[in-house]
Amino acid sequence: MRLRSFYGVSSLKHALEILKLSAIAIGMAITISCNTILVSLFSFATGSQLILAIVIAGGCMAVIALCFAELSSKFPGAIGIRAFTKVAFGNQFSLAVSLFYVLMVALIGGLEVYLCHLLLQQLLPPALALGLLLALVLTVLYINLCGYELSLQLQIFMTLSVASMMLLLSGMAMQTAQVINHQLVANVSESHDLLNAIPRALFLFIGIEWAIMHVSRHQSFRRIVPVALLFAVLIIAILYTNFAMALAHKLEIGLLQGDLLPHLSLARAMQSESAKFLVIVISLLAVLSSFNVGLSGAARILYSLARERELPGWFAQLHGDRFIPRNAMLVIALAVLSIAPLMQIQALNSCLSQLLSFHLSLVYACVLFAWLQMRRRKDQRGVRQHMHPLLVLPCAVFLVVISMGVLLDPANQVMRWIVFSEMAALTGVCLYLFRLHFRKVEG
Repeated sequence: MRLRSFYGVSSLKHALEILKLSAIAIGMAITISCNTILVSLFSFATGSQLILAIVIAGGCMAVIALCFAELSSKFPGAIGIRAFTKVAFGNQFSLAVSLFYVLMVALIGGLEVYLCHLLLQQLLPPALALGLLLALVLTVLYINLCGYELSLQLQIFMTLSVASMMLLLSGMAMQTAQVINHQLVANVSESHDLLNAIPRALFLFIGIEWAIMHVSRHQSFRRIVPVALLFAVLIIAILYTNFAMALAHKLEIGLLQGDLLPHLSLARAMQSESAKFLVIVISLLAVLSSFNVGLSGAARILYSLARERELPGWFAQLHGDRFIPRNAMLVIALAVLSIAPLMQIQALNSCLSQLLSFHLSLVYACVLFAWLQMRRRKDQRGVRQHMHPLLVLPCAVFLVVISMGVLLDPANQVMRWIVFSEMAALTGVCLYLFRLHFRKVEG
């Protein structure tokens, strides 16, 4: 009751708006790649330690979400991460972070498409599996090209469906399984292992901040956005904790490590046709939900950069009566479909959890440092969230520490080469764009 009165949520209309925004936020986080990352946690933590890693990651994500909400309220209508990193750190750093963010979304999208294709190949003839996946991905692209409202309704439907079926699948697994006691006891004795688990657990909450892009009313940042994002964090933590418990109940931990499709392994262990059907539907809806959110969000970032003349004007072209950034959407879709086949490369495949957790921790650390920088400014426009710097600063430092820990881990040599290649490519792109920009200014 206090929380409701604190944020001013006092009516059915506000409650429905919160649920709607929460569904959008949860939609990006409920992905089949999150299931893959989830089982990588078992290499570092099990039982209570695994739950602790998810709780700590959820606490960090709650801080990040509130900081995102406050910063985005200062720039209504703008693309959040681009707007506030530009004001806080300058144009060059902001451009690099924004492109790094888009690259991360494309990587996740490619992984989602690859994992979904991998699953369909094991259940359907190869040609039919590929055709079905391409048809569904192109359908989502077409819906986004038709307008925002239709894609939003599709997103809410897919999110509610996937969340419900994940809970159902977890419940079916725990009802039909016997508890294996030794798997439910933590076997982690060093804090280093827990610190390795936390950035991967943070990935389970990825993308909930994208829901802010769908907020149009400034007042919503005071009454709707904070509650919706915190509610999304709670639901996601419950979903993946339940799913982790179901996996621990039904499967040997050693068999789970390195499993790209743990939800399929769970269904097979249950020896239930209903479970297999649920897995197929969950996977298809999850990949489409993730692709739907990532496509619209990443395309908006490219469109925004083009409007600022940081990217070629071709990305800023709008089409149709609804003014859709078609060119930007097509580029993102093409990038995702191009990255998907690369995911079968063993060197890349073996370090995906490290690579994605490093990306995410570093990006979120930049957001928190931007919040700290903006709080020092005299301009205090926007909706101020009830966050104290003494809470945000340790969280930001913690994210930097765990991201650097992932990068510097001796076992992650392949990942380091990939990260350095990404940084070199981004540096080259940014230098080229700056050169074009300076030429235009001089001309």
